[in-house]
Amino acid sequence: MPVADAEQQDKQPWWRRILTVPGIVIFTAVTTAVSWGVSEGLIRLTTAKPDPQDAVAVTVETDPGRISGVSTADRPVVIPASTRTTGNPGSGCDGFYAWATRNGGVDAGKTIVQIIAQGKHDSAVLLSEMRIKVLSKTPPMQGIPAVCPSAGTAQRRAISVDLDKIPPSVSFDSNGGASPFGFTLAKGETETFIVTASTTQATYRWSIELDLIVDGVRTSVVIGPQGGFATTVWQDSGQHWVWNSQDAWTLERLNEAASDRSPVPADAPLPPLS
Repeated sequence: MPVADAEQQDKQPWWRRILTVPGIVIFTAVTTAVSWGVSEGLIRLTTAKPDPQDAVAVTVETDPGRISGVSTADRPVVIPASTRTTGNPGSGCDGFYAWATRNGGVDAGKTIVQIIAQGKHDSAVLLSEMRIKVLSKTPPMQGIPAVCPSAGTAQRRAISVDLDKIPPSVSFDSNGGASPFGFTLAKGETETFIVTASTTQATYRWSIELDLIVDGVRTSVVIGPQGGFATTVWQDSGQHWVWNSQDAWTLERLNEAASDRSPVPADAPLPPLS
């Protein structure tokens, strides 16, 4: 192109330059790139994994004193032998679990967890599966076994977990029979689950993974405290400490009359068993 023509073209308005052949080619390439970027961004937005916290609100309760129908007698504990216990459970059994937790106690035999899930999403959310993830496995804890007997009766556990199986098994019992796990939550609707995880072999740290399907996208939420729930073996060697629900501990032994038992004052440290 002659120099004069090039200078003349440079003086043309931008929209006239676009109408030239080179201009049309460049403009088409730019608009194609922009359109591709916008469509790619929309695809990423529509397929992004939803935040489970935005879809379902989950609350967890581990204290049997706060779970309706669960007896504290279902929750024996083992306190590390190196722990010098302080305080006492108070009147009755309602404060027993909190006292044990403050003193490093671990659920013995089984852990009972109440999970309440509430739908928050505008469309229905499917709770499709529940899994157990073992965070650590160590030998049974040796320590101070303690219980608080209760006259209450325990309700049927809807979800049973066998921590000793590899991987841990999860079974859902509905109306007295095994049923597949799967629940749909509308916005504002709630479901309550009672999970009982048991062991006869080891000490486990574990958590619960709940799979959700939100608007056709699968995601999951992890349920459990930092470090996971803790469950160890209930090694009942025939003796353990029993809180009398008032003001003292009694060492209960098999083949020993109650009159032969020497109580320990409420606030005295519980000694390890020989």
